[in-house]
Amino acid sequence: MAKTVTAPFSRLTILYQVHSLVTTKGHRPRFAMSMTEGVQKIVERGGVRSLWKGNGTSVLHRFPFSAINFFVYENVLDGLNGRSRAPEDEDGHPDPHRRQTTGWSRLVAGATAGSMACVACYPLDLVRTRLTTELEGRERYRGMVDAFRKIHAAEGFGGFYSGIGPTLAVAVPSFAISYCVYGSLKEYVLDDDLFYNLRKVDVGTGEEGMGFALTLGCGALSGIASTLTTFPFDTVRRRMQIQNLHLEVSERRTGPEQLRAILTQEGVKGMYRGLPPELLKVVPMVGTMFLAYEYMKDLLQVRARIL
Repeated sequence: MAKTVTAPFSRLTILYQVHSLVTTKGHRPRFAMSMTEGVQKIVERGGVRSLWKGNGTSVLHRFPFSAINFFVYENVLDGLNGRSRAPEDEDGHPDPHRRQTTGWSRLVAGATAGSMACVACYPLDLVRTRLTTELEGRERYRGMVDAFRKIHAAEGFGGFYSGIGPTLAVAVPSFAISYCVYGSLKEYVLDDDLFYNLRKVDVGTGEEGMGFALTLGCGALSGIASTLTTFPFDTVRRRMQIQNLHLEVSERRTGPEQLRAILTQEGVKGMYRGLPPELLKVVPMVGTMFLAYEYMKDLLQVRARIL
């Protein structure tokens, strides 16, 4: 749901991140210099549907990625906080030996979940990036299956993990920060009476939870915090994912080399190229993700817990 809602922002962000790598050397970048112009050019070249180019692969990637991510996070957090114990003793009182959720445990659980999901689903992420950055009329791949076949034939199995290092450098701190901020904010708003009117109460159990506005706000703030922290590394990983298509073997760079090249040729601004559409994407993206997550937990009657 979240990826489909924000797919146009995602494509625009990726195109900005890699545009100086795929354009002819010595010429003015062919991609737009403003966000509005960028959307116009994408639509002019491929129609409105091209704003969602690569979204099918992105959605297929998100199903196992999100499932692994949330599953590992919940279970690692339970292990770190002694959640195998019952929340109450035999008399119905809170168990004094049951450890409370801490910011440190959220960081560790988030980093573990993000790295495991990233490694498991990385080939789909790489294919999605390549499909997203193809120019209309100059497509190399005829779709997801064709992309997998051609990448394997030209680059071998290792080609599916091109750029995995910078990707982990993004995923580990990104999910650690996102989960930590979200969980801490959730705990705060459920305890502070200032947010009483924005909370909801489960009719069956009587437990309080976050309403739509609180879920959206906490999710968005957690997404902004992680994005601002990890965006430069995300730019590096996107370039590494597609460099095999646009550069000769002798011109291809490692992660640190990509980082130095961007800073040398484009400055710090180059590391954050594409940040505006990414930040515009954060509120609907993370808000939708956590909203759907909380809704599905209620629907499937998963026991409530503080993330």
